[in-house]
Amino acid sequence: MPTLQETAYPRLKSHVAARDLAAIYTPTADELALAEQATRGAVAYLGFLLLFKTFQRLGYFVLLSQVPNDIVEHVAARTGTTAVISELPHYDSSGTRFRHIALIRQTLQVQPYGKEARHAMLLAMSEAAKTKEELADLINVAIEELVRKKYELPAFDTLLRGARHVRTVLYRQFYQQVEGTLSGAEKSKIESLFVPEADARFTPWHTLKQEPASPTLTHLKVWLDRQVWLAQYWVGPQVLAGMPAVKIQHFAAEAKTLDAARMVELEPQKRLTLAVALLNVQAARVLDDLAEMLIKRLATIHQKGKAALADYQARNQQRTDELVQTLHGLVTAYRTEGSAQERLAALATWLPDQGEAVLQRCEDHLAYAGDNYLPFLWRFYKSHRATLFRVLRQIEVQATTQDRTFEGALRFLLANEAKTGEWLVVPEALALDLTWMSEAWWRLVTEQRQREPERRMPKRLRRRHFEVCVFSQLMVELKSGDLCILGSDRFADYRDQLLSWTEYHQAIAAYGEMIGLPIEGGAFVTHMKARLSASAQATDEAFPDNAD
Repeated sequence: MPTLQETAYPRLKSHVAARDLAAIYTPTADELALAEQATRGAVAYLGFLLLFKTFQRLGYFVLLSQVPNDIVEHVAARTGTTAVISELPHYDSSGTRFRHIALIRQTLQVQPYGKEARHAMLLAMSEAAKTKEELADLINVAIEELVRKKYELPAFDTLLRGARHVRTVLYRQFYQQVEGTLSGAEKSKIESLFVPEADARFTPWHTLKQEPASPTLTHLKVWLDRQVWLAQYWVGPQVLAGMPAVKIQHFAAEAKTLDAARMVELEPQKRLTLAVALLNVQAARVLDDLAEMLIKRLATIHQKGKAALADYQARNQQRTDELVQTLHGLVTAYRTEGSAQERLAALATWLPDQGEAVLQRCEDHLAYAGDNYLPFLWRFYKSHRATLFRVLRQIEVQATTQDRTFEGALRFLLANEAKTGEWLVVPEALALDLTWMSEAWWRLVTEQRQREPERRMPKRLRRRHFEVCVFSQLMVELKSGDLCILGSDRFADYRDQLLSWTEYHQAIAAYGEMIGLPIEGGAFVTHMKARLSASAQATDEAFPDNAD
């Protein structure tokens, strides 16, 4: 249960700083004039001003006996009524106080808390409860709504009871929705989670709550099996349709704290809701874990490829030195004096067998030039191949941009999983677009030094390098968010979290009013230009020596 201090419910401090006394509790000239007109006698005069200033601060009326002495003495000193402070206790029980309350409400145009205010409070709480869980948050939303609509704030206990009521009603609606949507077979399937299987030490419920292990190849296979196991209890997203994600997460978190015995003790509707929420969260978690493991495995493969390149370069340094020496000899022979035939003969001494061996060494060197470690990746990828293909078949990826060319490459890769040859033939009728492929991969996969501008699709692809290339690109696009995994959480489509145009049009006017900015394009530009101009002018006035 939240305490008053955990919410935005206004309250008076026992000790008030002098700066706050001056800024908040000093009566204005208009307030002093109003007090003179509305009161007779110094006690009523001081009491009215104290009631007025504390209500402005709190939004509800308090007894003067509850007002800290710092505030009483400050107002009394500003109004010259210090002598009557001792008589203030009589003001709280007088009929004058109630007349003053009515006048203050009329002056500040505030309505007392009543049936309409309660309806507004519960409505605001009900809307907020769909996305907020803590009672303190619901109370804060209600306070903001009541203040906005100029209603007097009720007692804190009234707000607390309202928040509890709203949350209970909302939860009951969710419980009834889940229970009413599930079929009899689905209910039986979920209830079986709490019954130990034959010759098993734990219930399936215990298995459901397990956490992922480190992203090794063995654990990747285990998590693939876990996804298959979860599928037998899957009830579909329609059961939780319309339920905010934050509520699903809350129900799942509550479910994880309960063992099978405590789950059985819950009422059936709540038990089904918690179980379905945890199944939903764990199914998304498995997809997240699979994607995370896939990314880490591929990143490790690339890291090993870079290390292999460094080792290759170290082992072949002598060959590189020999190529440089050959080049030096060729240039020196070319620059010798003599006829063309004599210089050609000098060049030939550096190129035995017409330079075939030198040319081959050059091609070998160029294959890894520019720190190109891609040719080394296959040797580290091949032990992961079967598992990575299994992951790709068990997750459903989708582009989050208008460019869907990579999706076609994934389909082509899966269609040729069983192929074992060196080359993959690309059918003429297949619109395979490889524009996403980098130049380094293009040369390796197609063995073409340059792309043909009139053709996006080569006739054949080197199978091994193409597989590694596609999985590498899959890793990159999952990390960047250009690809999403349907049903996951961390790798879900980020666009689903964006505000819809309907919600935008419903909220933009209130938002513009709240921040004090026009919402129309032309008016917004004019407003910002005026603010920038005023800011520049203020800067020039403050620093005249810096003005141009």
